[in-house]
Amino acid sequence: MSYTGLGVYQQQPPKRPSRAPLWIALAAVVVLVGGGVTTAVLLNSGDDRAAPTTTSTSTSAEPDWRPVDDSQSGLAYELPPTWESSGGGASGRIRLTTSYVSRPFQCQGRSMIQAQAMAGSVVDDDPEQVATELVDRIVAGGYTVAGAPPAIGEPRVESSDDEGVRLSVEVTPKSANACYAPKATVSAVALRNGPKVSVFVLNVAEGGPHVAEGPSEDDVKRILGSVRLS
Repeated sequence: MSYTGLGVYQQQPPKRPSRAPLWIALAAVVVLVGGGVTTAVLLNSGDDRAAPTTTSTSTSAEPDWRPVDDSQSGLAYELPPTWESSGGGASGRIRLTTSYVSRPFQCQGRSMIQAQAMAGSVVDDDPEQVATELVDRIVAGGYTVAGAPPAIGEPRVESSDDEGVRLSVEVTPKSANACYAPKATVSAVALRNGPKVSVFVLNVAEGGPHVAEGPSEDDVKRILGSVRLS
């Protein structure tokens, strides 16, 4: 692992020399997690071997949105058309098979993003536990800056039953600059899927100078509302 300089460690996957790294527009925000160690901020978008997605199976998406059907996680969802695939990873015991990032932009010589969506699965029978575990890893590991943990709001459970849960957490990192947003919301949708739980997480930088490059509030609602078993 190498240190990125923003209080975050980055696992080093294979890279393609033709693709530049992306930085998410927060002081420190999780992008992928590998080998049980939280990784953040630097997103190596060149390795897309674990992205078994197609864009032809959804019939409900409008033509200007991207339908994603991830057969490995067992989830389908919809994203804005400018979002790009960025591979997969792992968060502890949860395998993340797909990852998409919002439209990249340039700031202070870095290629950056405002949001990321990921999907995966784990053998488990408790959707709320899986959703909470994934969000906790993202929040606690990725938003700690120079050893200072972020301010974390109380989890908001939007809905919960035996078949699934939808929840979100607000995060305020203790570092910011001209490129970074002042806060974020991490949301998760976890659905029971046979012997496993399929889980989707959406990590969104809120506010800041480049907020227009990320999803709007309506976009976020639409993304989360589109998540379903495939």
